[in-house]
Amino acid sequence: MAVPVTLVTTAMTTAATAVGPPAWRAHLPVDLILTTVHDGPFEAGGAGTFSIDVTAAPGSAGITRPTGVTYHFPSGLTPVSASGTGWRCRITAGIVGCGTRDLAAPGFQLPRITVGVAVSPDASGTLTASGRAVHFAREGTDTAEPAVEPGPAPATVASTVQIVPATRRTG
Repeated sequence: MAVPVTLVTTAMTTAATAVGPPAWRAHLPVDLILTTVHDGPFEAGGAGTFSIDVTAAPGSAGITRPTGVTYHFPSGLTPVSASGTGWRCRITAGIVGCGTRDLAAPGFQLPRITVGVAVSPDASGTLTASGRAVHFAREGTDTAEPAVEPGPAPATVASTVQIVPATRRTG
């Protein structure tokens, strides 16, 4: 069962540029909404799924240039797969980076990104994963780069998931 999470967004009234090498610079968007759901609670030693959505904010110009999503997973949750129609994704050291050149009209979302995670047998309590979405400044940007792109989170979301003890199996 998907569990909705609280959406936290950063609204900016002017475009700015993130700090980083020129190839990784991104305009801070004023028009992206980032949301996530997961199928938790997750069992220690088990697996789970996070679904990540990027939507063009109503009243915005829409998504008109390449977009990237970076999602950070805490110790105890290891991303093992990441994909979505039209997205190029990669996983590096607990960080999922995905990029797309797809467009979306105001109020519409890009295709969903699905991330499969392995839960450590030692994981317990509540764990928080977090992500951000950016527009890339120029067309030639490699859309797989958000995983290493530095800077502030222009559109952000955090998702907490409860880890429950592994079920003992007999036989």
